[in-house]
Amino acid sequence: MLTAGSNARPRAVATARRHPVARFNFTPPGGYQFQSNEIDVPLGTREGFFVVEARRGNVGEQVWINRTRVGLLAKETPGSLLLWGVDLGTGMPLARMRVQFVAGNAFTTLTTDGDGLVRWNRSPRPVFALAQWGKSYAFLSPLPQAPFPSAIVGVRTESAVVHAGGTVRVAGFARTRVRGVLRASTGTAIVSIRSGAHSIAQHQVPLDAAGAFSTSFTVPPSSPAGDYTVLAQAAGGIGGATVHVDGNAGDLSLEVAADCNGSCEPGNDLPLRVHASRGDVVVALTVVRSPHVYVGDPPDGTAWATSRWYETSVRTDAGGNAVVNVPHPNDDLPSTYGVHVEANGATADTRVVVATARAAVRLTVDRPEQSLGTPLGFSVDATRLDGSPLSGATAYVRLEHGPSVQQQQIVLDRDGHARGSFTAPPLGTDMIFAGVDDGGRAVDAAQVQIDPQASAPDVDGASPNVHIALDRSIYRTGDDIAVHARVSGAQGVALITSESALGIDARIARTSAGDATAHLRASDAAGELRIGAAFVRDGVIAWSSVPLSLEAPGRPHVAPVAISGESFAPGQAVRIGLGSTAAGPGTFVVRISKGTSSGSALFGSALALLAIGVTTTQNSSPESTTWHPWVDSTGNHAQILGFVRRSQPPPDVALAQADTGAVTWSVAHGGNGGVGIAMPQASGRYTVSVLEIADDGSVSAGSATIAVR
Repeated sequence: MLTAGSNARPRAVATARRHPVARFNFTPPGGYQFQSNEIDVPLGTREGFFVVEARRGNVGEQVWINRTRVGLLAKETPGSLLLWGVDLGTGMPLARMRVQFVAGNAFTTLTTDGDGLVRWNRSPRPVFALAQWGKSYAFLSPLPQAPFPSAIVGVRTESAVVHAGGTVRVAGFARTRVRGVLRASTGTAIVSIRSGAHSIAQHQVPLDAAGAFSTSFTVPPSSPAGDYTVLAQAAGGIGGATVHVDGNAGDLSLEVAADCNGSCEPGNDLPLRVHASRGDVVVALTVVRSPHVYVGDPPDGTAWATSRWYETSVRTDAGGNAVVNVPHPNDDLPSTYGVHVEANGATADTRVVVATARAAVRLTVDRPEQSLGTPLGFSVDATRLDGSPLSGATAYVRLEHGPSVQQQQIVLDRDGHARGSFTAPPLGTDMIFAGVDDGGRAVDAAQVQIDPQASAPDVDGASPNVHIALDRSIYRTGDDIAVHARVSGAQGVALITSESALGIDARIARTSAGDATAHLRASDAAGELRIGAAFVRDGVIAWSSVPLSLEAPGRPHVAPVAISGESFAPGQAVRIGLGSTAAGPGTFVVRISKGTSSGSALFGSALALLAIGVTTTQNSSPESTTWHPWVDSTGNHAQILGFVRRSQPPPDVALAQADTGAVTWSVAHGGNGGVGIAMPQASGRYTVSVLEIADDGSVSAGSATIAVR
C-alpha cells in the first residue's frame, strides 16, 4: 500500500489472516503514569517491511518498520534527479539494483549503473522511488523543484525605518539569465512604494550599464504608521523590500535612539534618548530584548528567549527631550533591543545592538526537539560586527543539563562557519552555548528538548560529522577542484558531488580510514554552487555540503571595504571601493551611517538573491531515528481535543527594525578603484557599507567601521 502526500491519513494494515513472524509479550511497569518504553522486537537478521501490532483486549495500535540494508540518497535540482543506491552494511554501491519510479500515472523501472547511480532527466518528475535489493527496500518521495527564475531583481534602501514626511532612498539591480549565467539587464525599472493595496508613488528609472537603478520617494506627512513595500519591476522580474514608516499625530512627531553613540557597554543600563517635536508629552516605551546579536537578517520565527524586556512611560521636558535607562541583563549574553515609542498616535522605532565583543556568534541547532540517543548537531557562525567572517577562530561549545556539562572546541573555516555535534545529549531540556574570543567573549545560546521519541525529517539533514575541505578558497571557471572529505569510521566508498543549476556532477571515491579524495571541474551557473560528500557509517548515510566560491560574471561576492585607513579627519575626501574582486567597473552604492543596519538596509543580504539554492537532498537512511506513522487496528486514531484559554492576545515580541541614520548616501558609476566620498563633519564612529553592482553581472558587498576625529 502506497500513500502519497503529507495530508493522506494513515490506514491500518489488516493482519487477521497474516502469519506472524514473531510473537512476544511486554508487561509495562506499575503505577498510574504514562511513559515511553523501549522494547526489543525479536526479528533476528530478517530484512523487509514489517507491521508491528500491539494489542491488549480490544485495543490495538500499529507501527510500521522498514528493516533494510539498502540506502538511497537523492540529489534534486530543477532539471535533474540523481539517486545513489548503497549497501548500508559494506558501504559499497549497489550495481544493477532495480528502482521503480512513479511518474504521472505510470510505473517506470530503471537500474543503477556500476557506481550505484541512476538519473532521471525526463518529464514529468517522479513522485515516488522504490528500490529493492533482495528482501530489503528503500524509498523516497522526491519533492517538486521550483524552476530557476529567468530574471532577478534586488532592492535595498538607505534605512529600514523612515518617518512620515521623510525620504525613502532606494537602490537596486536587475539580472537576466543568459545561457545559464546571470548578466546585467537592460531597459528600465518601474519602482513604486505601496501601503497595502494603495500605491503612494511610482517612478520609471533607466537601468545603467551595470543593470543598476536608484531613486527616492517622499512619504506623505499624513501617512499612517506601518510596514510599507518598495517594489521594482525590470526585465520580467520583480523584487521588493519592506520599510517601516513611523507615523506623526498632527504636529507631534517622535524620535528615539541610543544615547551611547554606538559604544554601549553590556554591563551598564542602556540609555535611550526620546525626543518629541513639542514639550511636556507622555511617551509610552516598549523594549523587546533578544539575547543574540544579528549581523544580517535574524532567523525566521522568534529566536530563543526573545521577550518583552521593559515597558514604561516618560514625560518629556520643555524641549521635548527625555532619557530612559533600560535595565541591563545579568546573563552575560549580548543583546539586540527592539525599541518602540508612542504618544497620541505618533510612533518611532529603532533597533540597538549591545555586543559583548568585537564579533557576533550565531548558534543554530539542527532540530529544537529530537529523540533520545540521536546525536545533537549544531552550526556555529561567527562574524565581526562589520559583517566580515571570523575565519580560523576557535569556538567553545558547551552543553548543559543541570549539573551535567559536556564541552568541545571547534575551529571555524574561512567563512567563519563550523559544524559539530554532541553524541549523547541527556533526556529533557538541554542548553547549548557557543562562544568566541575577540575583544571579549561573544556568546550565543539555544535550547533543545530531548524526548524519548520524536519525529525527524529526512530532507536536508546534513551531518555534522562529515568534513569537507577544498584546496582553494576561490576558483575560476574551468579550474580543477580537489575535494578532500572525511568522516570517522566510514566504510566502502564515498559519493562526491558538484551541485548547481546545471545538474549534479558525481564521482565515486574509495575511502581509506574514513578519508576520500576526488577531483571535479569548476563550472559557472546561475544560483548557488556547492560541493557535497556522502558516506556510509554505522549502517546510515551521512552527508554534508559546502559552498563553492567562484570568481566569474554574475556571481555574488563578499569583499572587504577598500579604504585607506580607519581614522579620518572631518570632511576628508576618501576613495571607497571593494577589494579582492575582479568585477571591473560598476555602480557603487556607498552609505556612511551611525548604528548597525537591518532589514531592507542590509547590503550583504542582497548577495543571497543571486545565490539561489538549487539542490535538495533526501536521505532514506539518516543518522537520526525516523518514525513511521502509526494507526490503531481499525484504521482510526483516538481523537484528542485541547484548548488554551487566553484572556488577552499573546505579547508581540517582534524586534523593531533599525533606524540606520545615514549621514552619506551616494550612488555613482566607477572603476575598480571605487568612488570618492567626503567623510562626515561630526566626530564619532561610523559604519561604511558598500554595494557594488558590476557591469559583468556580479554583485559584491562589504562593510567596515571607521572613526572621524
